[in-house]
Parts: sequence; structure tokens; C-alpha cells
Amino acid sequence: MPAATTRQELTQINLRRTLTNNGNRLGFNMSYLERAITDGHAKLTGEGKQQKILYVAVNHTERYADPEEQVRAEFWAELIYRYGYEPARIGVEITVPDRTPSDRADLVVFRDDERKKPYAVIECKADGVTDAEFNQAVEQACGNGTWAKFRANYVGVVAGMTRRLWFLREIRRLEREANIIADLPRQYGKPEEYRFYQGDPNNDIQPVSKEALIGAIKKCHQTLWTGGKLSPPAAL
Repeated sequence: MPAATTRQELTQINLRRTLTNNGNRLGFNMSYLERAITDGHAKLTGEGKQQKILYVAVNHTERYADPEEQVRAEFWAELIYRYGYEPARIGVEITVPDRTPSDRADLVVFRDDERKKPYAVIECKADGVTDAEFNQAVEQACGNGTWAKFRANYVGVVAGMTRRLWFLREIRRLEREANIIADLPRQYGKPEEYRFYQGDPNNDIQPVSKEALIGAIKKCHQTLWTGGKLSPPAAL
């Protein structure tokens, strides 16, 4: 007869199930977050609505059951393994300087181990947010990253599969479109000219789940109809 499953083994089974379900829904393969957990950079505890994530290097805990937190956790892990930034240089929930009332940035990549020199400021939103919510996050990210606040080189907004990033040094409110970049630089280098490269296993276009594809189509409908303000004939 097979040996009884221990509580620790059940926890690991539930963890893998959670990662797989979230990955299918968000359209990610989850490899980055799985690697982060395996390498001890992050820990998931609890179950269901009480599940939490600990970002070990900065000793910060958040509620992982929150859909917005799942997006942040995925991109945080991607910053480590795809972009090459040290976990100790990635701040989570960092207070924005000179901001009243007080505000916090979701993720801040720093240039130094002491986390005193911001390099990139990232705002994260749940997958499937409306255009209005995404644009509000854009305003927040650009405002937080400016010379008067974090003085960062780059800012970005990540909402599931939807991403937008800017080179901030020369950006002005009316010139944002001209300062959009394809992707965040790797290891403090130069921005990539393109986000995807054919034949590159890490940077080529990848298949997505059925759930992610349905979500993307719904997002397109929402954009075309301006959140329901236009009738289908007027939108098309």
C-alpha cells in the first residue's frame, strides 16, 4: 500500500496547483516564480484567501490571494531571472518621497544594495483591468518616477499580459508616446529595440492558454466599445 501523504507533501501539492492555476489564467508559464520559490527567494504560506507571499530578500509579506499581488509576484520573479536584477535590489511597496498623502510604489529596482538609488519604478495591476484603470496607473507610475519623486530612469505599468514602459529621463507629459520603449533593459543595460525575437527561446512569442486568449479578446472588446459608452456599430 502507498505511504500516507504527509502535511508537508500536501502543502507542496497545493502550492504547485495554485501556481499552475494562476499561470493558466494569467497566460504565464510560471517558470520564473517557481524558480524563485525553489531558490528560496520567495515563500508561499497558507491556502485560499489567506495565502501569503514572502519576498525573502526584503523581508516583505503580502496577500498572494489578491489578483494584483499575483501579477506583481510574477513580474518580480521575471525581474530576477529574465532581466538579471538581484532580489536584494528589488524593493516591494516602497514609500514615494515627498508624496502627500503617502503613496507606495509596487516595485522599485535600485542600482545599489542599500536600495537608495532608484533605477526603475513599476506599477502592477490585476489582469483585465479597464483602460481607465490602466491609464490611471500610467499617471501614477510616471508621477512617482519623476525627478521630483524617485528620480528613476525607467517607469512601467504591468497588468497581466498588458505592459507599457517608458524611458523617463527626457519624458514630458505630452511626449510619452515618443518615449515608450519595447522592454525594460537587462542588468542596467540599454533598452531592447524589440520585445520579441524570433527563434530566441526566452524572448520569442509563446503560446498562451485558452483563458488568457479569452481575456485578451474581452479586453479588445472593452477598448473598442470604450467600456460600453459606444454601441457596436459606432465602435466599429
